[in-house]
Amino acid sequence: MTTFLLLRHAHSAANESGILAGQIPGISLSAIGKRQKTHLLRALADQKIDRIVSSPMDRCLETISDIATARRKRVFIDRAFIEMNYGTWSGRALKELRRERSWKSIQKSPSSFTFPEGESFTSAARRIERGLSTLAKKYPKETILVVTHGDVIKIALQISNGGELDNFQNFVIDTCSLSEVQWEQKSRLVVRSNVRMVTVYIVTGK
Repeated sequence: MTTFLLLRHAHSAANESGILAGQIPGISLSAIGKRQKTHLLRALADQKIDRIVSSPMDRCLETISDIATARRKRVFIDRAFIEMNYGTWSGRALKELRRERSWKSIQKSPSSFTFPEGESFTSAARRIERGLSTLAKKYPKETILVVTHGDVIKIALQISNGGELDNFQNFVIDTCSLSEVQWEQKSRLVVRSNVRMVTVYIVTGK
């Protein structure tokens, strides 16, 4: 049995600005995210981790850097867990995108939607499942920390749960939250989802 710990990256500059970052390079952590990152080291201190795998995006690599250093673990980059390619929607404000006519399709029937000049949810689901399956076959007794993105984790949970892809939006995944799934050759199990590892509040003003 392979245990996957699915960690969403800490709060990013894109989260702070309310934009859909997608695969835009150079998106780093916000001030909140940097504080989350500092506390994450302690929050995961007692968690067994045999291997660390990450999306290649900066916000994921920045989130996991302290843990990897403290545990003397190499971070293996795996594009199977990269953020979705949102095409021409990348970099746009979420409040603007919610007014798009196709927004309802994304929420109700995402399996039929492809982002303009980007990726479909069905294609993303295939690469995520392929990535998890490959790791499960290669490391059948390990606990693997996968540092990735909200939609990727939602889809991974839905695949593990055995449900229809169209229902993956029913999961909520906060920044710096941990979800856990277990994969064996003939079974997949969701153990927990959206466990907030760190709660950070920043008071502005004075």
